[in-house]
Amino acid sequence: MAYRLGDFVRFVEEDFEGHITKIINDELVGVTGEDGFEIPVQLSKITKVYGQQNRRDVDFDEEVKVLAVASSPFITEGIFLAITGDQKQPRGTFHLVNETSFSLLTSMGIEKAGKTSGLYAGIIHPNSTQPIHHEHIGEVGNWPLFTFQFLFHTPQLAVAKAPLTLTKKIKAFDLAEPKKHVPLLGERAWLLRLDEIEQLDIEKLKANFISHRPQKR
Repeated sequence: MAYRLGDFVRFVEEDFEGHITKIINDELVGVTGEDGFEIPVQLSKITKVYGQQNRRDVDFDEEVKVLAVASSPFITEGIFLAITGDQKQPRGTFHLVNETSFSLLTSMGIEKAGKTSGLYAGIIHPNSTQPIHHEHIGEVGNWPLFTFQFLFHTPQLAVAKAPLTLTKKIKAFDLAEPKKHVPLLGERAWLLRLDEIEQLDIEKLKANFISHRPQKR
């Protein structure tokens, strides 16, 4: 038999098509269309539609995709601001780099005199980058105070993450470090971490505590 389960076929004399879901005998098969009903039909009354993926192959591919997502680690941290440009290309471009598994609902703005105005709003997909702003590299000392807000979204079952709000003042020494290659961006850039958790310096904390203790008499 030239047909097998899952083959996509079309009726010769009728406007109907579907997948073979049952092999009844050498001359008769069951074909199920989009309506979900299986119809017995003679092999002489159908023709195979080439170029259509076998139903079993489609199901297998979907299972592989689901397993791949389920088995891959869920990344919860890794949000960066990458700045490209230099003295030869003074128009610096700000890129948001999202290395997490979350989609980031993002807002970027500037803060002046206690008020803010928006520069960018959008969604940064997982493992992707997005250009969001431009500034003149040679005027970094005059750059405003930037504000960032992030909401974390995923259709997967994951631990909820609280919204992130921060302000960032970029200074000249931030651009004094050598650029780093950013794989997601495909080029070198100054890279600033935006979701970095500040670690407490235990030694400084101890020193500060001891210096403020009352002296024994």
